[in-house]
Amino acid sequence: MSHSGHFSAVTQPIRNDRVRERPSAAFAPARERIVVADALRGFAIMGLFIVHMVEYFELYWYQPEPGWIHNTVFFLFGGKAYGVFALLFGLSFYIILDNHARRGRDFRLRFCWRLMLLWFFGYVHSLLYAGDILQLLAICGFLLVICQRLGNNALLSIALFFLIQGPQILVIAWYTVVGVDYQAPLFIPHMVRNFDVFATGNISDLLRYNLLAGQVGKWLFFFETGRLWQLIGLMFLGAYTGRIGLFETPLPRVATLFKGVIVAGTAYFFISWCTAFISGLFTEGMARWAAEQLLSYCANLCVIVGGVSLFLAAYQSTLLRPTIEKLAPAGRLTLSFYLLQSVVFVPVFYGFGLGGFAFLGQAWSLVLAIVCCLLQIILAAVWLKHFRYGPMEWVWRRLTFLGAKN
Repeated sequence: MSHSGHFSAVTQPIRNDRVRERPSAAFAPARERIVVADALRGFAIMGLFIVHMVEYFELYWYQPEPGWIHNTVFFLFGGKAYGVFALLFGLSFYIILDNHARRGRDFRLRFCWRLMLLWFFGYVHSLLYAGDILQLLAICGFLLVICQRLGNNALLSIALFFLIQGPQILVIAWYTVVGVDYQAPLFIPHMVRNFDVFATGNISDLLRYNLLAGQVGKWLFFFETGRLWQLIGLMFLGAYTGRIGLFETPLPRVATLFKGVIVAGTAYFFISWCTAFISGLFTEGMARWAAEQLLSYCANLCVIVGGVSLFLAAYQSTLLRPTIEKLAPAGRLTLSFYLLQSVVFVPVFYGFGLGGFAFLGQAWSLVLAIVCCLLQIILAAVWLKHFRYGPMEWVWRRLTFLGAKN
């Protein structure tokens, strides 16, 4: 997520060993990188990649192959990797604005420009892979800018409102009291059309379709399932964790983190146990379906909280920390890797390329995903020995500061 400046800067990223910023009294030192957050982000991008591979970049749903591989991967990462990204997006928002505030700058307007750039990257990416998440993160990021001056309690309250699916509860009430004239989610027929194009269309068909029509199903999915509300809540929660220094040294005590794992696990099993009962309170139709989605995302939230707590606890182990830190370079290249994964593997699975959705299968897709995760971890470590930023991170950064005097 980076961009350009002078001609020499446009032609190659900044090298570690060639560029040093001059110290200036006008610039207070920014905080050092939070390695555990980078490692968690690296873990999330690899988890999301595994989901995409097993999902054939959405074409799994064209010819579903239910089984233990799909179920295990989706339990561990499905809907959770997105959530961790949203959490860390909120954390990064706080860190970036705080770093500039330490230097006496109000960075909010330029951060809005940064979000517009991210949306543009996401839209271009969505022409190839309609399931892009960057557009959603960029649009929701404006809410963080609007609320940036609020106090900690207000920020946490907003986070909790969205995390408990407040808007979805209102939608369920609307379905129950007022009702709608359809009995199934609106995104489903759009997605069915998407899958037909992805599986049978040529590259021209795909790009033309994804200009607009291919985007509709995704946005309806985010709204109707309630995923939108959870991601907004996690972004605000991430900004809140940045303010209280949750990811900074010293990390929360391991005993406290394990209590978080236990509470999250207990809540998960309780939600799973009472889902059938609560669902039975509604008649067939959109109200019941929306209620089931609400409970599903609450269960996902429990897995995210428990997983992040377990990750932070493991990071404090002298035995596990060196291994976990190997994920940190990949966490610094998430934009580059996220885009690269689609560029490489959408042609592998889609009809305009190899059509791998029809013959690769779950097992080989998982094996390929794991091998490519290891290669990305190695590539990130090697890249950052020579460059300060990933390719797209550099591009995003350069364009963010386009026209800045300093």
